[in-house]
Amino acid sequence: MLKQYLRAKVSTFSSYIEIYISVLILLGIVVVSINLVKDLAYLIQNIYSNTVEFQYEDFLGYALQLIIGVEFVKMLAKHTPGSAIEVLLFAIARKLVVDHSTSVDLLLGIIAIGILFGIKKFLYTSSFTQEEGYVIGGATTIKQANLIASVNIPEGLGNTVAGVIANELREAGKKLSERATVAMDGVTLRIYSMRDGSIDKVQVIPAKKNKYII
Repeated sequence: MLKQYLRAKVSTFSSYIEIYISVLILLGIVVVSINLVKDLAYLIQNIYSNTVEFQYEDFLGYALQLIIGVEFVKMLAKHTPGSAIEVLLFAIARKLVVDHSTSVDLLLGIIAIGILFGIKKFLYTSSFTQEEGYVIGGATTIKQANLIASVNIPEGLGNTVAGVIANELREAGKKLSERATVAMDGVTLRIYSMRDGSIDKVQVIPAKKNKYII
């Protein structure tokens, strides 16, 4: 029990650190984007003065770098293979559009993009989708889960989302297993993954809402 408790606490703490780092990255992107506004103003000035000193490719490359940074933060937040694929797609697209790639580079880039789209099409599982609610740590408190997923799980059912789903499954005479589901008023709880016989992550799916997996 102590091992499982410590594992849950470490998982929760690491999640907070990840959120903290994500916020720092996002703030850095916002600050750096100020230069993009300056470049846009300089581009407009060049247009009105009929000069061609400004390289539009530089502006586009800088913008795509910021977009890749935003997608990276989204990848950290969602924790899905699909979000990782999106980051790779933007990175390859920037390479092809901005970096004056050779014919071989263009061919390899197009093949890489095709492979990524093939993965999304033929290996597209529920863990890739963005319509299956929020995946959160089992040790997340009910109050935190309600805030994250905008739901109203009764706090009297347990202290954590793992505790709630375990209690509900026990009352229903069901065993703990991955994909085991408990339906409530306005929300569905599903065991997303287990570790050492305990619930590791829980999928919180608000009723009639499309939310991101984080």
